[in-house]
Parts: sequence; structure tokens; C-alpha cells
Amino acid sequence: GRAASWGSMAAQQQDDGGAPRGPALMAETCFDLLLIEMLQFYGSEQPQGRGALGENTSTSSGAENGTNGAGSGAGVGGGGPAAAVKTGEGLESMGFQVGCQLGERYSKHRARFDDTLDTVKFLCKEFWTEVFRKQIDNLKTNHRGVFVLYDSKFRWLRLASVEKGQKGQKSTADLLRFPCGLIRGALFTLGIKAAVSADVASALPACSFTVKITQQQQPTAAAK
Repeated sequence: GRAASWGSMAAQQQDDGGAPRGPALMAETCFDLLLIEMLQFYGSEQPQGRGALGENTSTSSGAENGTNGAGSGAGVGGGGPAAAVKTGEGLESMGFQVGCQLGERYSKHRARFDDTLDTVKFLCKEFWTEVFRKQIDNLKTNHRGVFVLYDSKFRWLRLASVEKGQKGQKSTADLLRFPCGLIRGALFTLGIKAAVSADVASALPACSFTVKITQQQQPTAAAK
């Protein structure tokens, strides 16, 4: 089956004799199944009264919901008082943690980035290639801190449900919680706090991620 480097599996290893080995690989299908299980696990813990969750195909995370850092949860526009308790909260937080680690790993041999645009370009090229085996297809910006990343064949949506109606929209929106956190975590490690939202195109597996820069700071552990 197909294999892809992901997370810590991409780290160089050594055998018992000390000779370097290539990157460890795992079947991509394994991660697909893991992501499905994570969706089911966090969905089963969702209490009643979750409001408008899943009523559109847009999902967001980060500072636009009044949260930042590792403990923040994902949000949907207009979440209201119950915004802290959502199906995707755990997924987004997990994605944030993974994004921080991968952002540090993939940038540790690079010089410090010149500016925000340079950092986002790194995210669209090197980072995206390491995680999804392709670059972002299109990057747009208004030069005022808003970036739109378009992926015409987002790998984690290639098997997504195309079911019509609210149920199908909710499933797809929940699926994007993890990559929203992943992007936000990578940027956080590189010194940028941002709110990240995702929108699904009419034809899966295409989707776009909107990154709104909220604050710049010193990189935590990468690109130094």
C-alpha cells in the first residue's frame, strides 16, 4: 500500500549497529483510520445543546474565538456561550500540539524567516510537502495579515463523505478541525499567532484555509 512520512515517523533512525536508516514509514490508510476514530471518539463525548455546530461547512480555530495557545479549542462562527464545548475542541487542540512539533522539526535547519509572508510561504511549500506530499496550489493575501491557502486535492478529504445536507456538512467540518489546529500550531512555533478557518469547496477534495494573523512574537523553538 501507499506509505507516507508523518509526524515522528519521519525522524531519522539508526539500527543496532549504528548505521543510519531511512525515514520510518507508515501506511497512509492507518492515519485515515486513526482520524476517523478520533472523530468518533470526540463526537461521542459531545453533550447536548451544542447549538449551531455543523450548520455550515466552515470551521475555525484560534484567536478569533478568543483563545490561543495549546489549550484553545476549535470554533464555528457564532458559537455563543457554549463555544468552549464542541465536538472538534479535542481535535483542534491535538492538531495544535502536532503542528508545534512538526513546525519545529521542519524548520530547525533554516535561517530565521525575514517576514510573515516568508513564513507563510514556508508553510505552503516545505511544510505542506512534508505533511501532505504536495505544495499548496494557490496562495492569496490582502497584505494586511490575511492569507488564503487553496488546496485542490487536500489528502484528508479524498475519502470524505459527499452526503448532502447538514449531516454531511458537519462531518466534513469536523474533519477539518485537526488541520486547522495543525496550521495554527506550526505558525505559533514560528512566532506567529493566528486564527485559522477552513472552507470546503463544492467539489471535494478541494478546500481552502484562511489564516488571519493576530500577533507576531519571537519563535518558540524553531527557525533560530
